[in-house]
Amino acid sequence: MLQQTMVVEFTVVNQQCEACQKSFTPHVFNATVQVRQKVPHRRTFCFLEQLILKHDAHERVISMKETREGLDFNFAQRSHAQRFADFICSCVPANVKNSKHLQSHDASSNIYQYKYTMMLELCPICVDDLVHVPKGHSAQLSGASPLMLCHKISNGVRLVDPLTLRCYDIPAFEYWKRPLPAPVCTRSHLTEFIVLNVEPVEIPEAGTPAKHRLTGRGKMQLADLEVARASDFGKNDERLQIRSHVGTKVRPGNWVLGYDLRTVNVTSDMTDAVDEHRTDVVLVRKQYKKRRQQRQWELRRLQRDKEEGAEVINDEADMEAVCQDLEEDAELRRGVNLYRTAEPPQKAKPEAATAQVGEDSTAAEAEEQEDDDDGLEEPPEVPLAELLDGLHLSEEADS
Repeated sequence: MLQQTMVVEFTVVNQQCEACQKSFTPHVFNATVQVRQKVPHRRTFCFLEQLILKHDAHERVISMKETREGLDFNFAQRSHAQRFADFICSCVPANVKNSKHLQSHDASSNIYQYKYTMMLELCPICVDDLVHVPKGHSAQLSGASPLMLCHKISNGVRLVDPLTLRCYDIPAFEYWKRPLPAPVCTRSHLTEFIVLNVEPVEIPEAGTPAKHRLTGRGKMQLADLEVARASDFGKNDERLQIRSHVGTKVRPGNWVLGYDLRTVNVTSDMTDAVDEHRTDVVLVRKQYKKRRQQRQWELRRLQRDKEEGAEVINDEADMEAVCQDLEEDAELRRGVNLYRTAEPPQKAKPEAATAQVGEDSTAAEAEEQEDDDDGLEEPPEVPLAELLDGLHLSEEADS
């Protein structure tokens, strides 16, 4: 046996396959799905992002770009883009437009290279929007009310009449055949009201005895409410007697958000619909206190690219609105993954003077918030059983 000691140098050269090289190379993609929605907010994109993460629909996405109009998803193959577009259409009513652009061709072998683009225009109607139903659409919906409230958005548009609790479902293909006009009111037009009295109302059903008549359907209950506008409370004695579908969630003393049709500016074709409506106020939802402490759960986001020189899009307010909707609606949380937050690290105690100043400022801010939220209930909490354990790396593990 012969042995000899020698120095050997190894050089490791990493090499990727052609598919991986193409996926990590910028501007190399074969198909693009452009998602657009003509609304001033981005709540739909924030919620759609959570649905994509829940169902792993972004598995074949090469890159994702955020623009001012919406989101762009790039794919290596056309079939992957088509599957992703079908998933989006199953979540939100969308109108698909296909186009292709010739990149290169070989005349001798009759080979053409195209880049495909699928533009998805999402329905501009969102949850809690007040929708105007024209007369032609009303006949198709079995005589629906001229003003309806959007209750839910899935693969269709679900409208509810707040005065009768009659619900109407408009499938996506029917909606895009005859689109509804722009909403009369959105969440930016919400006004605060204070509930003074609540009286449940029975729903009239033909051929049903009075003792068996229902007062609500599902989570909605018809009730006669006496409300006063929060800005006028204490200044005048103006009270409104209205009928609404939020009877199960409110009681005297609660604050609610609604649309005051007396102060809404509408176009000439919608004036008759507003005048024919039998109420001056349409209540939408119950209002809760502003959350002062950090939530025990969080939502994950998709990794996205931004164009150089483009303005930074701030969607924190829209994400906060989505989180509030998830807290209030347990059914909405079923399609979203909520992850438990890691416990924040304990900070070192400050000096006595700094601590005293911090306590005084914090107490003053707390008093101001309590004055603003006087009469409001605490926001609902998400049960721990619905939270998933996320992966959190601590600084000690990194070191």
